Amino acid sequence: MPDSLTLHATRPASGTVVDVVTGVGSTSARSLVDSSLEQELVLEVGSDTAGRRVRLALGAAVTVWWSPEEIPVRSRPYEVVDIRGGGIPTWRLRPTGPAVDGERRTHPRAPLHVPVGLAMPSGMMLGETADVSEGGMRVIFVAEPTAGFGDVVHPLPDAGERATMAIVLDGNRVELRCRVVHRARLSDGRRSLRVAFEELTDEVRSRLRAATALELARRASR
Repeated sequence: MPDSLTLHATRPASGTVVDVVTGVGSTSARSLVDSSLEQELVLEVGSDTAGRRVRLALGAAVTVWWSPEEIPVRSRPYEVVDIRGGGIPTWRLRPTGPAVDGERRTHPRAPLHVPVGLAMPSGMMLGETADVSEGGMRVIFVAEPTAGFGDVVHPLPDAGERATMAIVLDGNRVELRCRVVHRARLSDGRRSLRVAFEELTDEVRSRLRAATALELARRASR
């Protein structure tokens, strides 16, 4: 029998909440593992971020993502081999490859480019994300204006300071409490801010994980 760490590294355990992404990156669903064997993974038919059940075709290639506490985020490719109805409909999946780390870090990071606002004393300072993960993001801001009449310089917070950022996830504006990890100036004068999220709700964490997994799947299918 495999120990707990080995099992969690090779496949999600029964009762684990997972993200299921299609091979072409067009569908993302949250699901619950009903049964976990090396040769077969049985999942409850998952739902999208709007709560609608997702339909998968027989033979569909999917990637299952899960987040063990002891080790980095893992993912594994599967194929849908059966779909069963009943009180709780299920997908039966066959592995088509080994499990791997989502990335060489705690949370998989996706190169997403969406508007983001940084709360400043004078209002929201607008920027754009360079990449996003479940644990944090990197945001790019315009260069500081040259000194002159009417120019307002907004210094970014230093590493270790707290900040509040607003981003749109699934059409909803979400405020994220962050801790600044790194601040830098790019060669073209723009400014970069790396932040780690703090005190995320389960709902926001789920949305971040789904957005990240979907973008990574899209890029992998190109």
